[in-house]
Amino acid sequence: MEWEILQIMKQAEGTRFTYKDIGKIVDRKEFRENPHWARPHLERMVCERLIWKDEGYYLYPTEEMKAKERQKQGRVKFEGVESRSLEANK
Repeated sequence: MEWEILQIMKQAEGTRFTYKDIGKIVDRKEFRENPHWARPHLERMVCERLIWKDEGYYLYPTEEMKAKERQKQGRVKFEGVESRSLEANK
């Protein structure tokens, strides 16, 4: 099930989804029986850092979003080599 969720989110990278949106898209029958079925799968994927959670929404980040996050954390890639800021090396 997680693989199916990940495939759908990769196709719409950068798009924010609620857990109910994902539940409807992946398995409508299961959604009718339990509208919250996708939430544990999504939370597990967030813990494994396959997807991101942003203000209650889940999303598969674009490369641009990943680059901005690396810059925020003080890691920047130059010509394929990752370097850390000077403050992090002290």
